[in-house]
Amino acid sequence: MKKVLLTGATGFIGRNLVKELLLHDVEIIAVVREEHEQQKTQWRLEKNIRLVYCDLEHYSRLPQLIADRDIDVAYHLAWRGVSGPDLRDAALQIANIEGTLELIHALSQMNCRSFVGAGSLHEIESFYEMAEDKPISNLGYMYKAAKLSAHWMGKALAGSKGLRFFWPIVSNAYGDGENSKRLINSIIREMMEGKQPALSPGKQNYDFVYISDVAHAFYLIGEYGVDGTNYFIGSGKVRPLKEYLQKVGDMVNQANGTNVELGFGKIQANVVYLPEEVFSIETLEKDTGFIPKVSFEEGIKRTIACIQDEMTEKAGAHERCSLTQSETEVPGA
Repeated sequence: MKKVLLTGATGFIGRNLVKELLLHDVEIIAVVREEHEQQKTQWRLEKNIRLVYCDLEHYSRLPQLIADRDIDVAYHLAWRGVSGPDLRDAALQIANIEGTLELIHALSQMNCRSFVGAGSLHEIESFYEMAEDKPISNLGYMYKAAKLSAHWMGKALAGSKGLRFFWPIVSNAYGDGENSKRLINSIIREMMEGKQPALSPGKQNYDFVYISDVAHAFYLIGEYGVDGTNYFIGSGKVRPLKEYLQKVGDMVNQANGTNVELGFGKIQANVVYLPEEVFSIETLEKDTGFIPKVSFEEGIKRTIACIQDEMTEKAGAHERCSLTQSETEVPGA
């Protein structure tokens, strides 16, 4: 793999995949939105990164914007509406499906060899919950259904165009540098602020995988994946969610010198119980040689340290701002 196209390069997984690809001296054509001008400065000195500005709804223009016809793999990580009210926005989620299909059409015109999307554990949860004989009122299914639709429709379209297709399901990724409201990130930040996180009882099977391992898995799938295989990216260590979070709580309290308790059972979420086999990484290991390198304990340690540094820096910046303001004030004015 010498050259890739990457959408969503400025996201949590995307930024880490950029680092991984650069380690392997892979040339990257990063397709970003105009608003991500800051990345132009950040990546200016990287000889192997080229920026192309194109929004998701205009991917049909890529064959005109990019002259290259020797792209080995396209990694499609761009997705709008992954949290908050946007999860429930049907029009926005349908636009994501259309963007995925437009990208595959464009890649076919550009003679690209392989397509790698980014699946979600929510897809698997939807299979189990929708199979139950009960009403469903959770509008978060707009996101879940869109991911599932993009996966299935994209796989069929890519196959018809002769592209190798992968849509690996990513378990619960976490790590330093994340600013989203995902579970691990939110719990650590709340506890460091002295707040008790409100949680479900935590009896369901869960798996967490550190972000650098996620990025490495994506690289390996692009390089060695067997066409059409449904890979799962995880740590390979399935435990009840409560066990994972108790470890997080203990480590945060130790690092922060606090005694904040976790609020298990404070919320009664609509939990989907998945069997252990869903989380298997056996096929990924067999086909690509993937082995997770960062243990959960080590990953949490790194994440806590990163968030501590971030909060200290923000506090220092606030103090400096306050001092500067007081120095410019005129007494009695």
